[in-house]
Amino acid sequence: MIGLMRNKVKLCDHDPRWESEAERTISVLKSVLGGVAVDIRHVGSTSVRSIKAKPIIDIAVAVTDFRALLELKDALSKRGIHYRQAIDASGEIIPPPVDFSTVRQLLFACGSYCDGTGNIQTHFIHAALENSPEFENYINFRDFLASHPRDAEAYEALKISLAEKYPNDRLSYTLGKDALINRIFEKIRARSYLGKTVDIIVDRPLGSTHPTDSGIVYPINYGYIPNTRAGDGEPIDVYILDENKSIESCRARIIAVVYRSDDEEDKLIAAIGGADFSRDEIKGYIDFQERYFDTELELARDYRRRSE
Repeated sequence: MIGLMRNKVKLCDHDPRWESEAERTISVLKSVLGGVAVDIRHVGSTSVRSIKAKPIIDIAVAVTDFRALLELKDALSKRGIHYRQAIDASGEIIPPPVDFSTVRQLLFACGSYCDGTGNIQTHFIHAALENSPEFENYINFRDFLASHPRDAEAYEALKISLAEKYPNDRLSYTLGKDALINRIFEKIRARSYLGKTVDIIVDRPLGSTHPTDSGIVYPINYGYIPNTRAGDGEPIDVYILDENKSIESCRARIIAVVYRSDDEEDKLIAAIGGADFSRDEIKGYIDFQERYFDTELELARDYRRRSE
């Protein structure tokens, strides 16, 4: 099944035909857009095989220039891909005439609703500038769900609940996913530090006690990366391994991230001097605090292996 009546919400098990249709659509886009499009990907829930999805195909297109793309809207329309609207950085629709300095995405769509012959929507094509956060977000969200089953299951469970609650109200269904989507993006931002070398300020050195729980004594140095922001609004925190003395600051490589399913922030793990640690060794170092949370540990080497 491909396509859904406008405003309706219905979830289906993954259908291999979605991938075939995405490939066909990408081929059409490439033939029309030529060099204006530098990357085209199948995104959204229909691209994640493990979860249910609305039977509407989402495609993300990275373009060199929005004006050049709109110059091709008539050619796209002839192939059943219709221009719908321009969107700004806050996700709001930009009324015509379009001020291109404020555009962050252009939305195209397919289906009988778009050509005026019916009320079915089959595809959404999201165009963003190449290397922009908007385009990268589509790819990163898809890839994170594909590689993190627990988050994919939580996302699917929420979708099912919202679909049952709002079968005829797609806007409310979409808004209901915002909080969880934002939390997943917090995890994606934390993951982006894997393998990087960063400067860390130590505010809880080895041997110090937790600022609100004197029963927690830090067996390792613990600090934060300045000028960053975690889910709690504070800088991203870092456990620092391979240093047996109290320090005030350091430069170290991020070797792992701890995702907390029952908290609003995640934690990074850093190693000084190129040292490496096994999964069990890392868990042993951070257990004094992470034992109180439902966590998942991802190592930089595992993430790098999946990305290759």
